[in-house]
Amino acid sequence: MPAAQAAETLGLGEAIRQALASHPELTLNRIDSDIAATETLRIEGQLDPVVTASIGATDDKSPVASSFQPSRTVSGQLNAGISKPLANGDTVGASLAYNRARQSFSNPVAAQFALVNPAYRGQIDLNYRHPLLRGNDRPDYGDALQAAEDDVKASRLQRRTIARTLALQITNAYYQFASDHIQLRLAEQAVARAERLLNYQAFRERFGLIETSDRLQARALLEARRLDQAQAEAQLETDRTALNRLLLAAPDRPIEPAMPGNVTEQAPTDFEQLVDTASRKRPEFTILDTRQAAAEARLQQAMDTERSQLDLVAQLGSRSLDSRPGSAAGQAFGAANHYAQLSLEFSDALGNNSARAGIRKAELSRSRIVEERRQTMEVVRDDIARTWTSLKSGIPAYRQARLRVEAEKRKLDAELKRYREGRSDTATVVQFEGDLSNAERQAELLGVSLNLAEKQLAWAQGTLLDGLGIGPELAGAVQ
Repeated sequence: MPAAQAAETLGLGEAIRQALASHPELTLNRIDSDIAATETLRIEGQLDPVVTASIGATDDKSPVASSFQPSRTVSGQLNAGISKPLANGDTVGASLAYNRARQSFSNPVAAQFALVNPAYRGQIDLNYRHPLLRGNDRPDYGDALQAAEDDVKASRLQRRTIARTLALQITNAYYQFASDHIQLRLAEQAVARAERLLNYQAFRERFGLIETSDRLQARALLEARRLDQAQAEAQLETDRTALNRLLLAAPDRPIEPAMPGNVTEQAPTDFEQLVDTASRKRPEFTILDTRQAAAEARLQQAMDTERSQLDLVAQLGSRSLDSRPGSAAGQAFGAANHYAQLSLEFSDALGNNSARAGIRKAELSRSRIVEERRQTMEVVRDDIARTWTSLKSGIPAYRQARLRVEAEKRKLDAELKRYREGRSDTATVVQFEGDLSNAERQAELLGVSLNLAEKQLAWAQGTLLDGLGIGPELAGAVQ
């Protein structure tokens, strides 16, 4: 194979890093998190000051019941105001009004009584509203903002769940690819043994030491082993393509797995300790904690809507009137003529069915998260129990498989010695060679399965990525 096409040896950790570096699922989650963050900005906008302004003119010519009433009024108005909601629920504001009015009378005597015509009026008011019940401390801002921030945090934490899911998919595909390599290597070894047996039989046939049927049995064995090799190569290419696509690489990229090292000889003994580690390490529980905090905030917000509306409203302003525009505007800033008001405003919805429905929905949402936590814990216990049991039961099976390989090797060597001495037949040698091939395949695959079970157990505990040295920037942790 040319150097440019040399297969890259790829470790499990590097494979997961390649996938997490630019996987579209993680990119989509980042966009979703940014979308969720816009809700926080929207809620913060509730405290933005509101500025209003208007300018207009009117010409009012209406029928009158008395000649002392103005028959026509031409006026111009200028109004402006600013209102600023506060985080504690209060609202402060200021308003300004300035207008000019000229009146016309059909009776000249009545016109003499209108001493200020045209009349310029100025008005400045300061307003303050304090909610005593509903809206106090503004839960529609504080609690809603807390809930929105928790939603954003949960969305960002979801990256870790996506990263973990991808890591498990890649781990399974990687070890399947490693198993394929082992099967191909064993198939090649079996082909080499069958070729040596066929050459030996052909040599003996030339000297008349065996019959043609004995050589044909060796030939059939070789073709069977070559078929096994071809099937192993096909499976290897299929799983190579699957792994490459998980890594977002070209399907025919030449890669080889870094073959698993020593097989673990000891399984953890404390199941509850494994579960405790998972409850602290797996992001699902952190996400549920965040979602529950958001549900609590929304419940407090919903409970506020059931309260009656009782607001204390205070207003203090000045008034001015003059026939000259400048004087009227200046007098509006004085205290000679003023207006003061203190009032209580009350309102309530009879029945309050809408508020009660909102509270009930918020309570059910909170209860659902509690049940999700219980369900998630059972799923975690199932994940750990499955992989833990595979690891515990697989270790003695692997040890026994290695013993069987050694026994099959000794059995085949002894039978070959007997065969050379003419005390055995070809069929027995072929059978014993097949027994050895099967024993080797079983032992090697059990070793791979144990390594996979060990990684799956680490995944179930939430420690796989840490164990592979994959940092939080790739694991999807919230920065």
